[in-house]
Amino acid sequence: MEFNEPILLLTYKRPETTIKILKKILSVNPKKIYIFQDGPKKNFNKLDNRLYLKTTKIIQNQKLKQKKIKIYFFQFKKNIGQRYIAKKIMDRVFKNEDKIIFLEDDTYPDKSFFYYCSILLNRFENDNEIYHISGCNLYYGMYKRKITDKLIFKSKYPQLWGWATWKSKWKKYYRPNITDWHTNKKKFLTTCIDNKDEYRFFNYFISKNSKGTHIGWDIPWIYKLILKKKYTLVPNKNLIKNIGYKYDPSGKGAKKFRNLSISKIKFNSKLSDKIYHNKSYDDFLRFSFYGRKNILILILKKIRNLLKSIFI
Repeated sequence: MEFNEPILLLTYKRPETTIKILKKILSVNPKKIYIFQDGPKKNFNKLDNRLYLKTTKIIQNQKLKQKKIKIYFFQFKKNIGQRYIAKKIMDRVFKNEDKIIFLEDDTYPDKSFFYYCSILLNRFENDNEIYHISGCNLYYGMYKRKITDKLIFKSKYPQLWGWATWKSKWKKYYRPNITDWHTNKKKFLTTCIDNKDEYRFFNYFISKNSKGTHIGWDIPWIYKLILKKKYTLVPNKNLIKNIGYKYDPSGKGAKKFRNLSISKIKFNSKLSDKIYHNKSYDDFLRFSFYGRKNILILILKKIRNLLKSIFI
């Protein structure tokens, strides 16, 4: 059976994870796959270059192997970089498509992730509240238990480990440069924020991104959806885990999210007409992900842990 929704894979120089994720994508027999590889950096060393070329070779070999699955491979000659890569690839994909399922070369999905995205992309296409579909449920991933019995729920926070969206909604709000922070800063930090740690998190990252010192492409999307009060759909099980840290141990990211459990999601019955906003899940994310502690508290905590290690 052919899978109709287009799937996008963004890769770079992780050959081991690229082949694992690409094989998982191929397992659902998709009609179309878009693969993008950013261009090499000028300061690549020999290892970087070898990994980059190995990744390219893997994609080219899979493209030649597939007779029925159409693989579109776009390899940039120059390095686009993290700030502009999302706009560049989405502009290209949305010339032909109205929706997309998005994976990166470190986000490994359960097979049911694709069907979950497909059902929700079709069901909520015309819903003006829903702009983002996430396959990642960090609560289930960490604790291997559901935060709710509801199959799907709404969250304030977009999660970018395995996700999907629509052309019209992405085009409406996504801009790689945050140019309106000076205009919306007061409104955002007073009406969209729930505690001091979250205040510090978003004030820090959005301010840095708007000044060009934080280059992540995801912050502008997260900022705009929260500002406009657009929701993300989340499954009650985790369908995605990050496998990039194993191959790039110097990579950033909280260690508690590096060994997430993933599971299947089954649509045994018709989805409820009412999808609830799960504030308990948002509280969990605010505490574990979208929060930045006071620097003095962090220093005191480090000193306390150091003293414990000395005297215990």
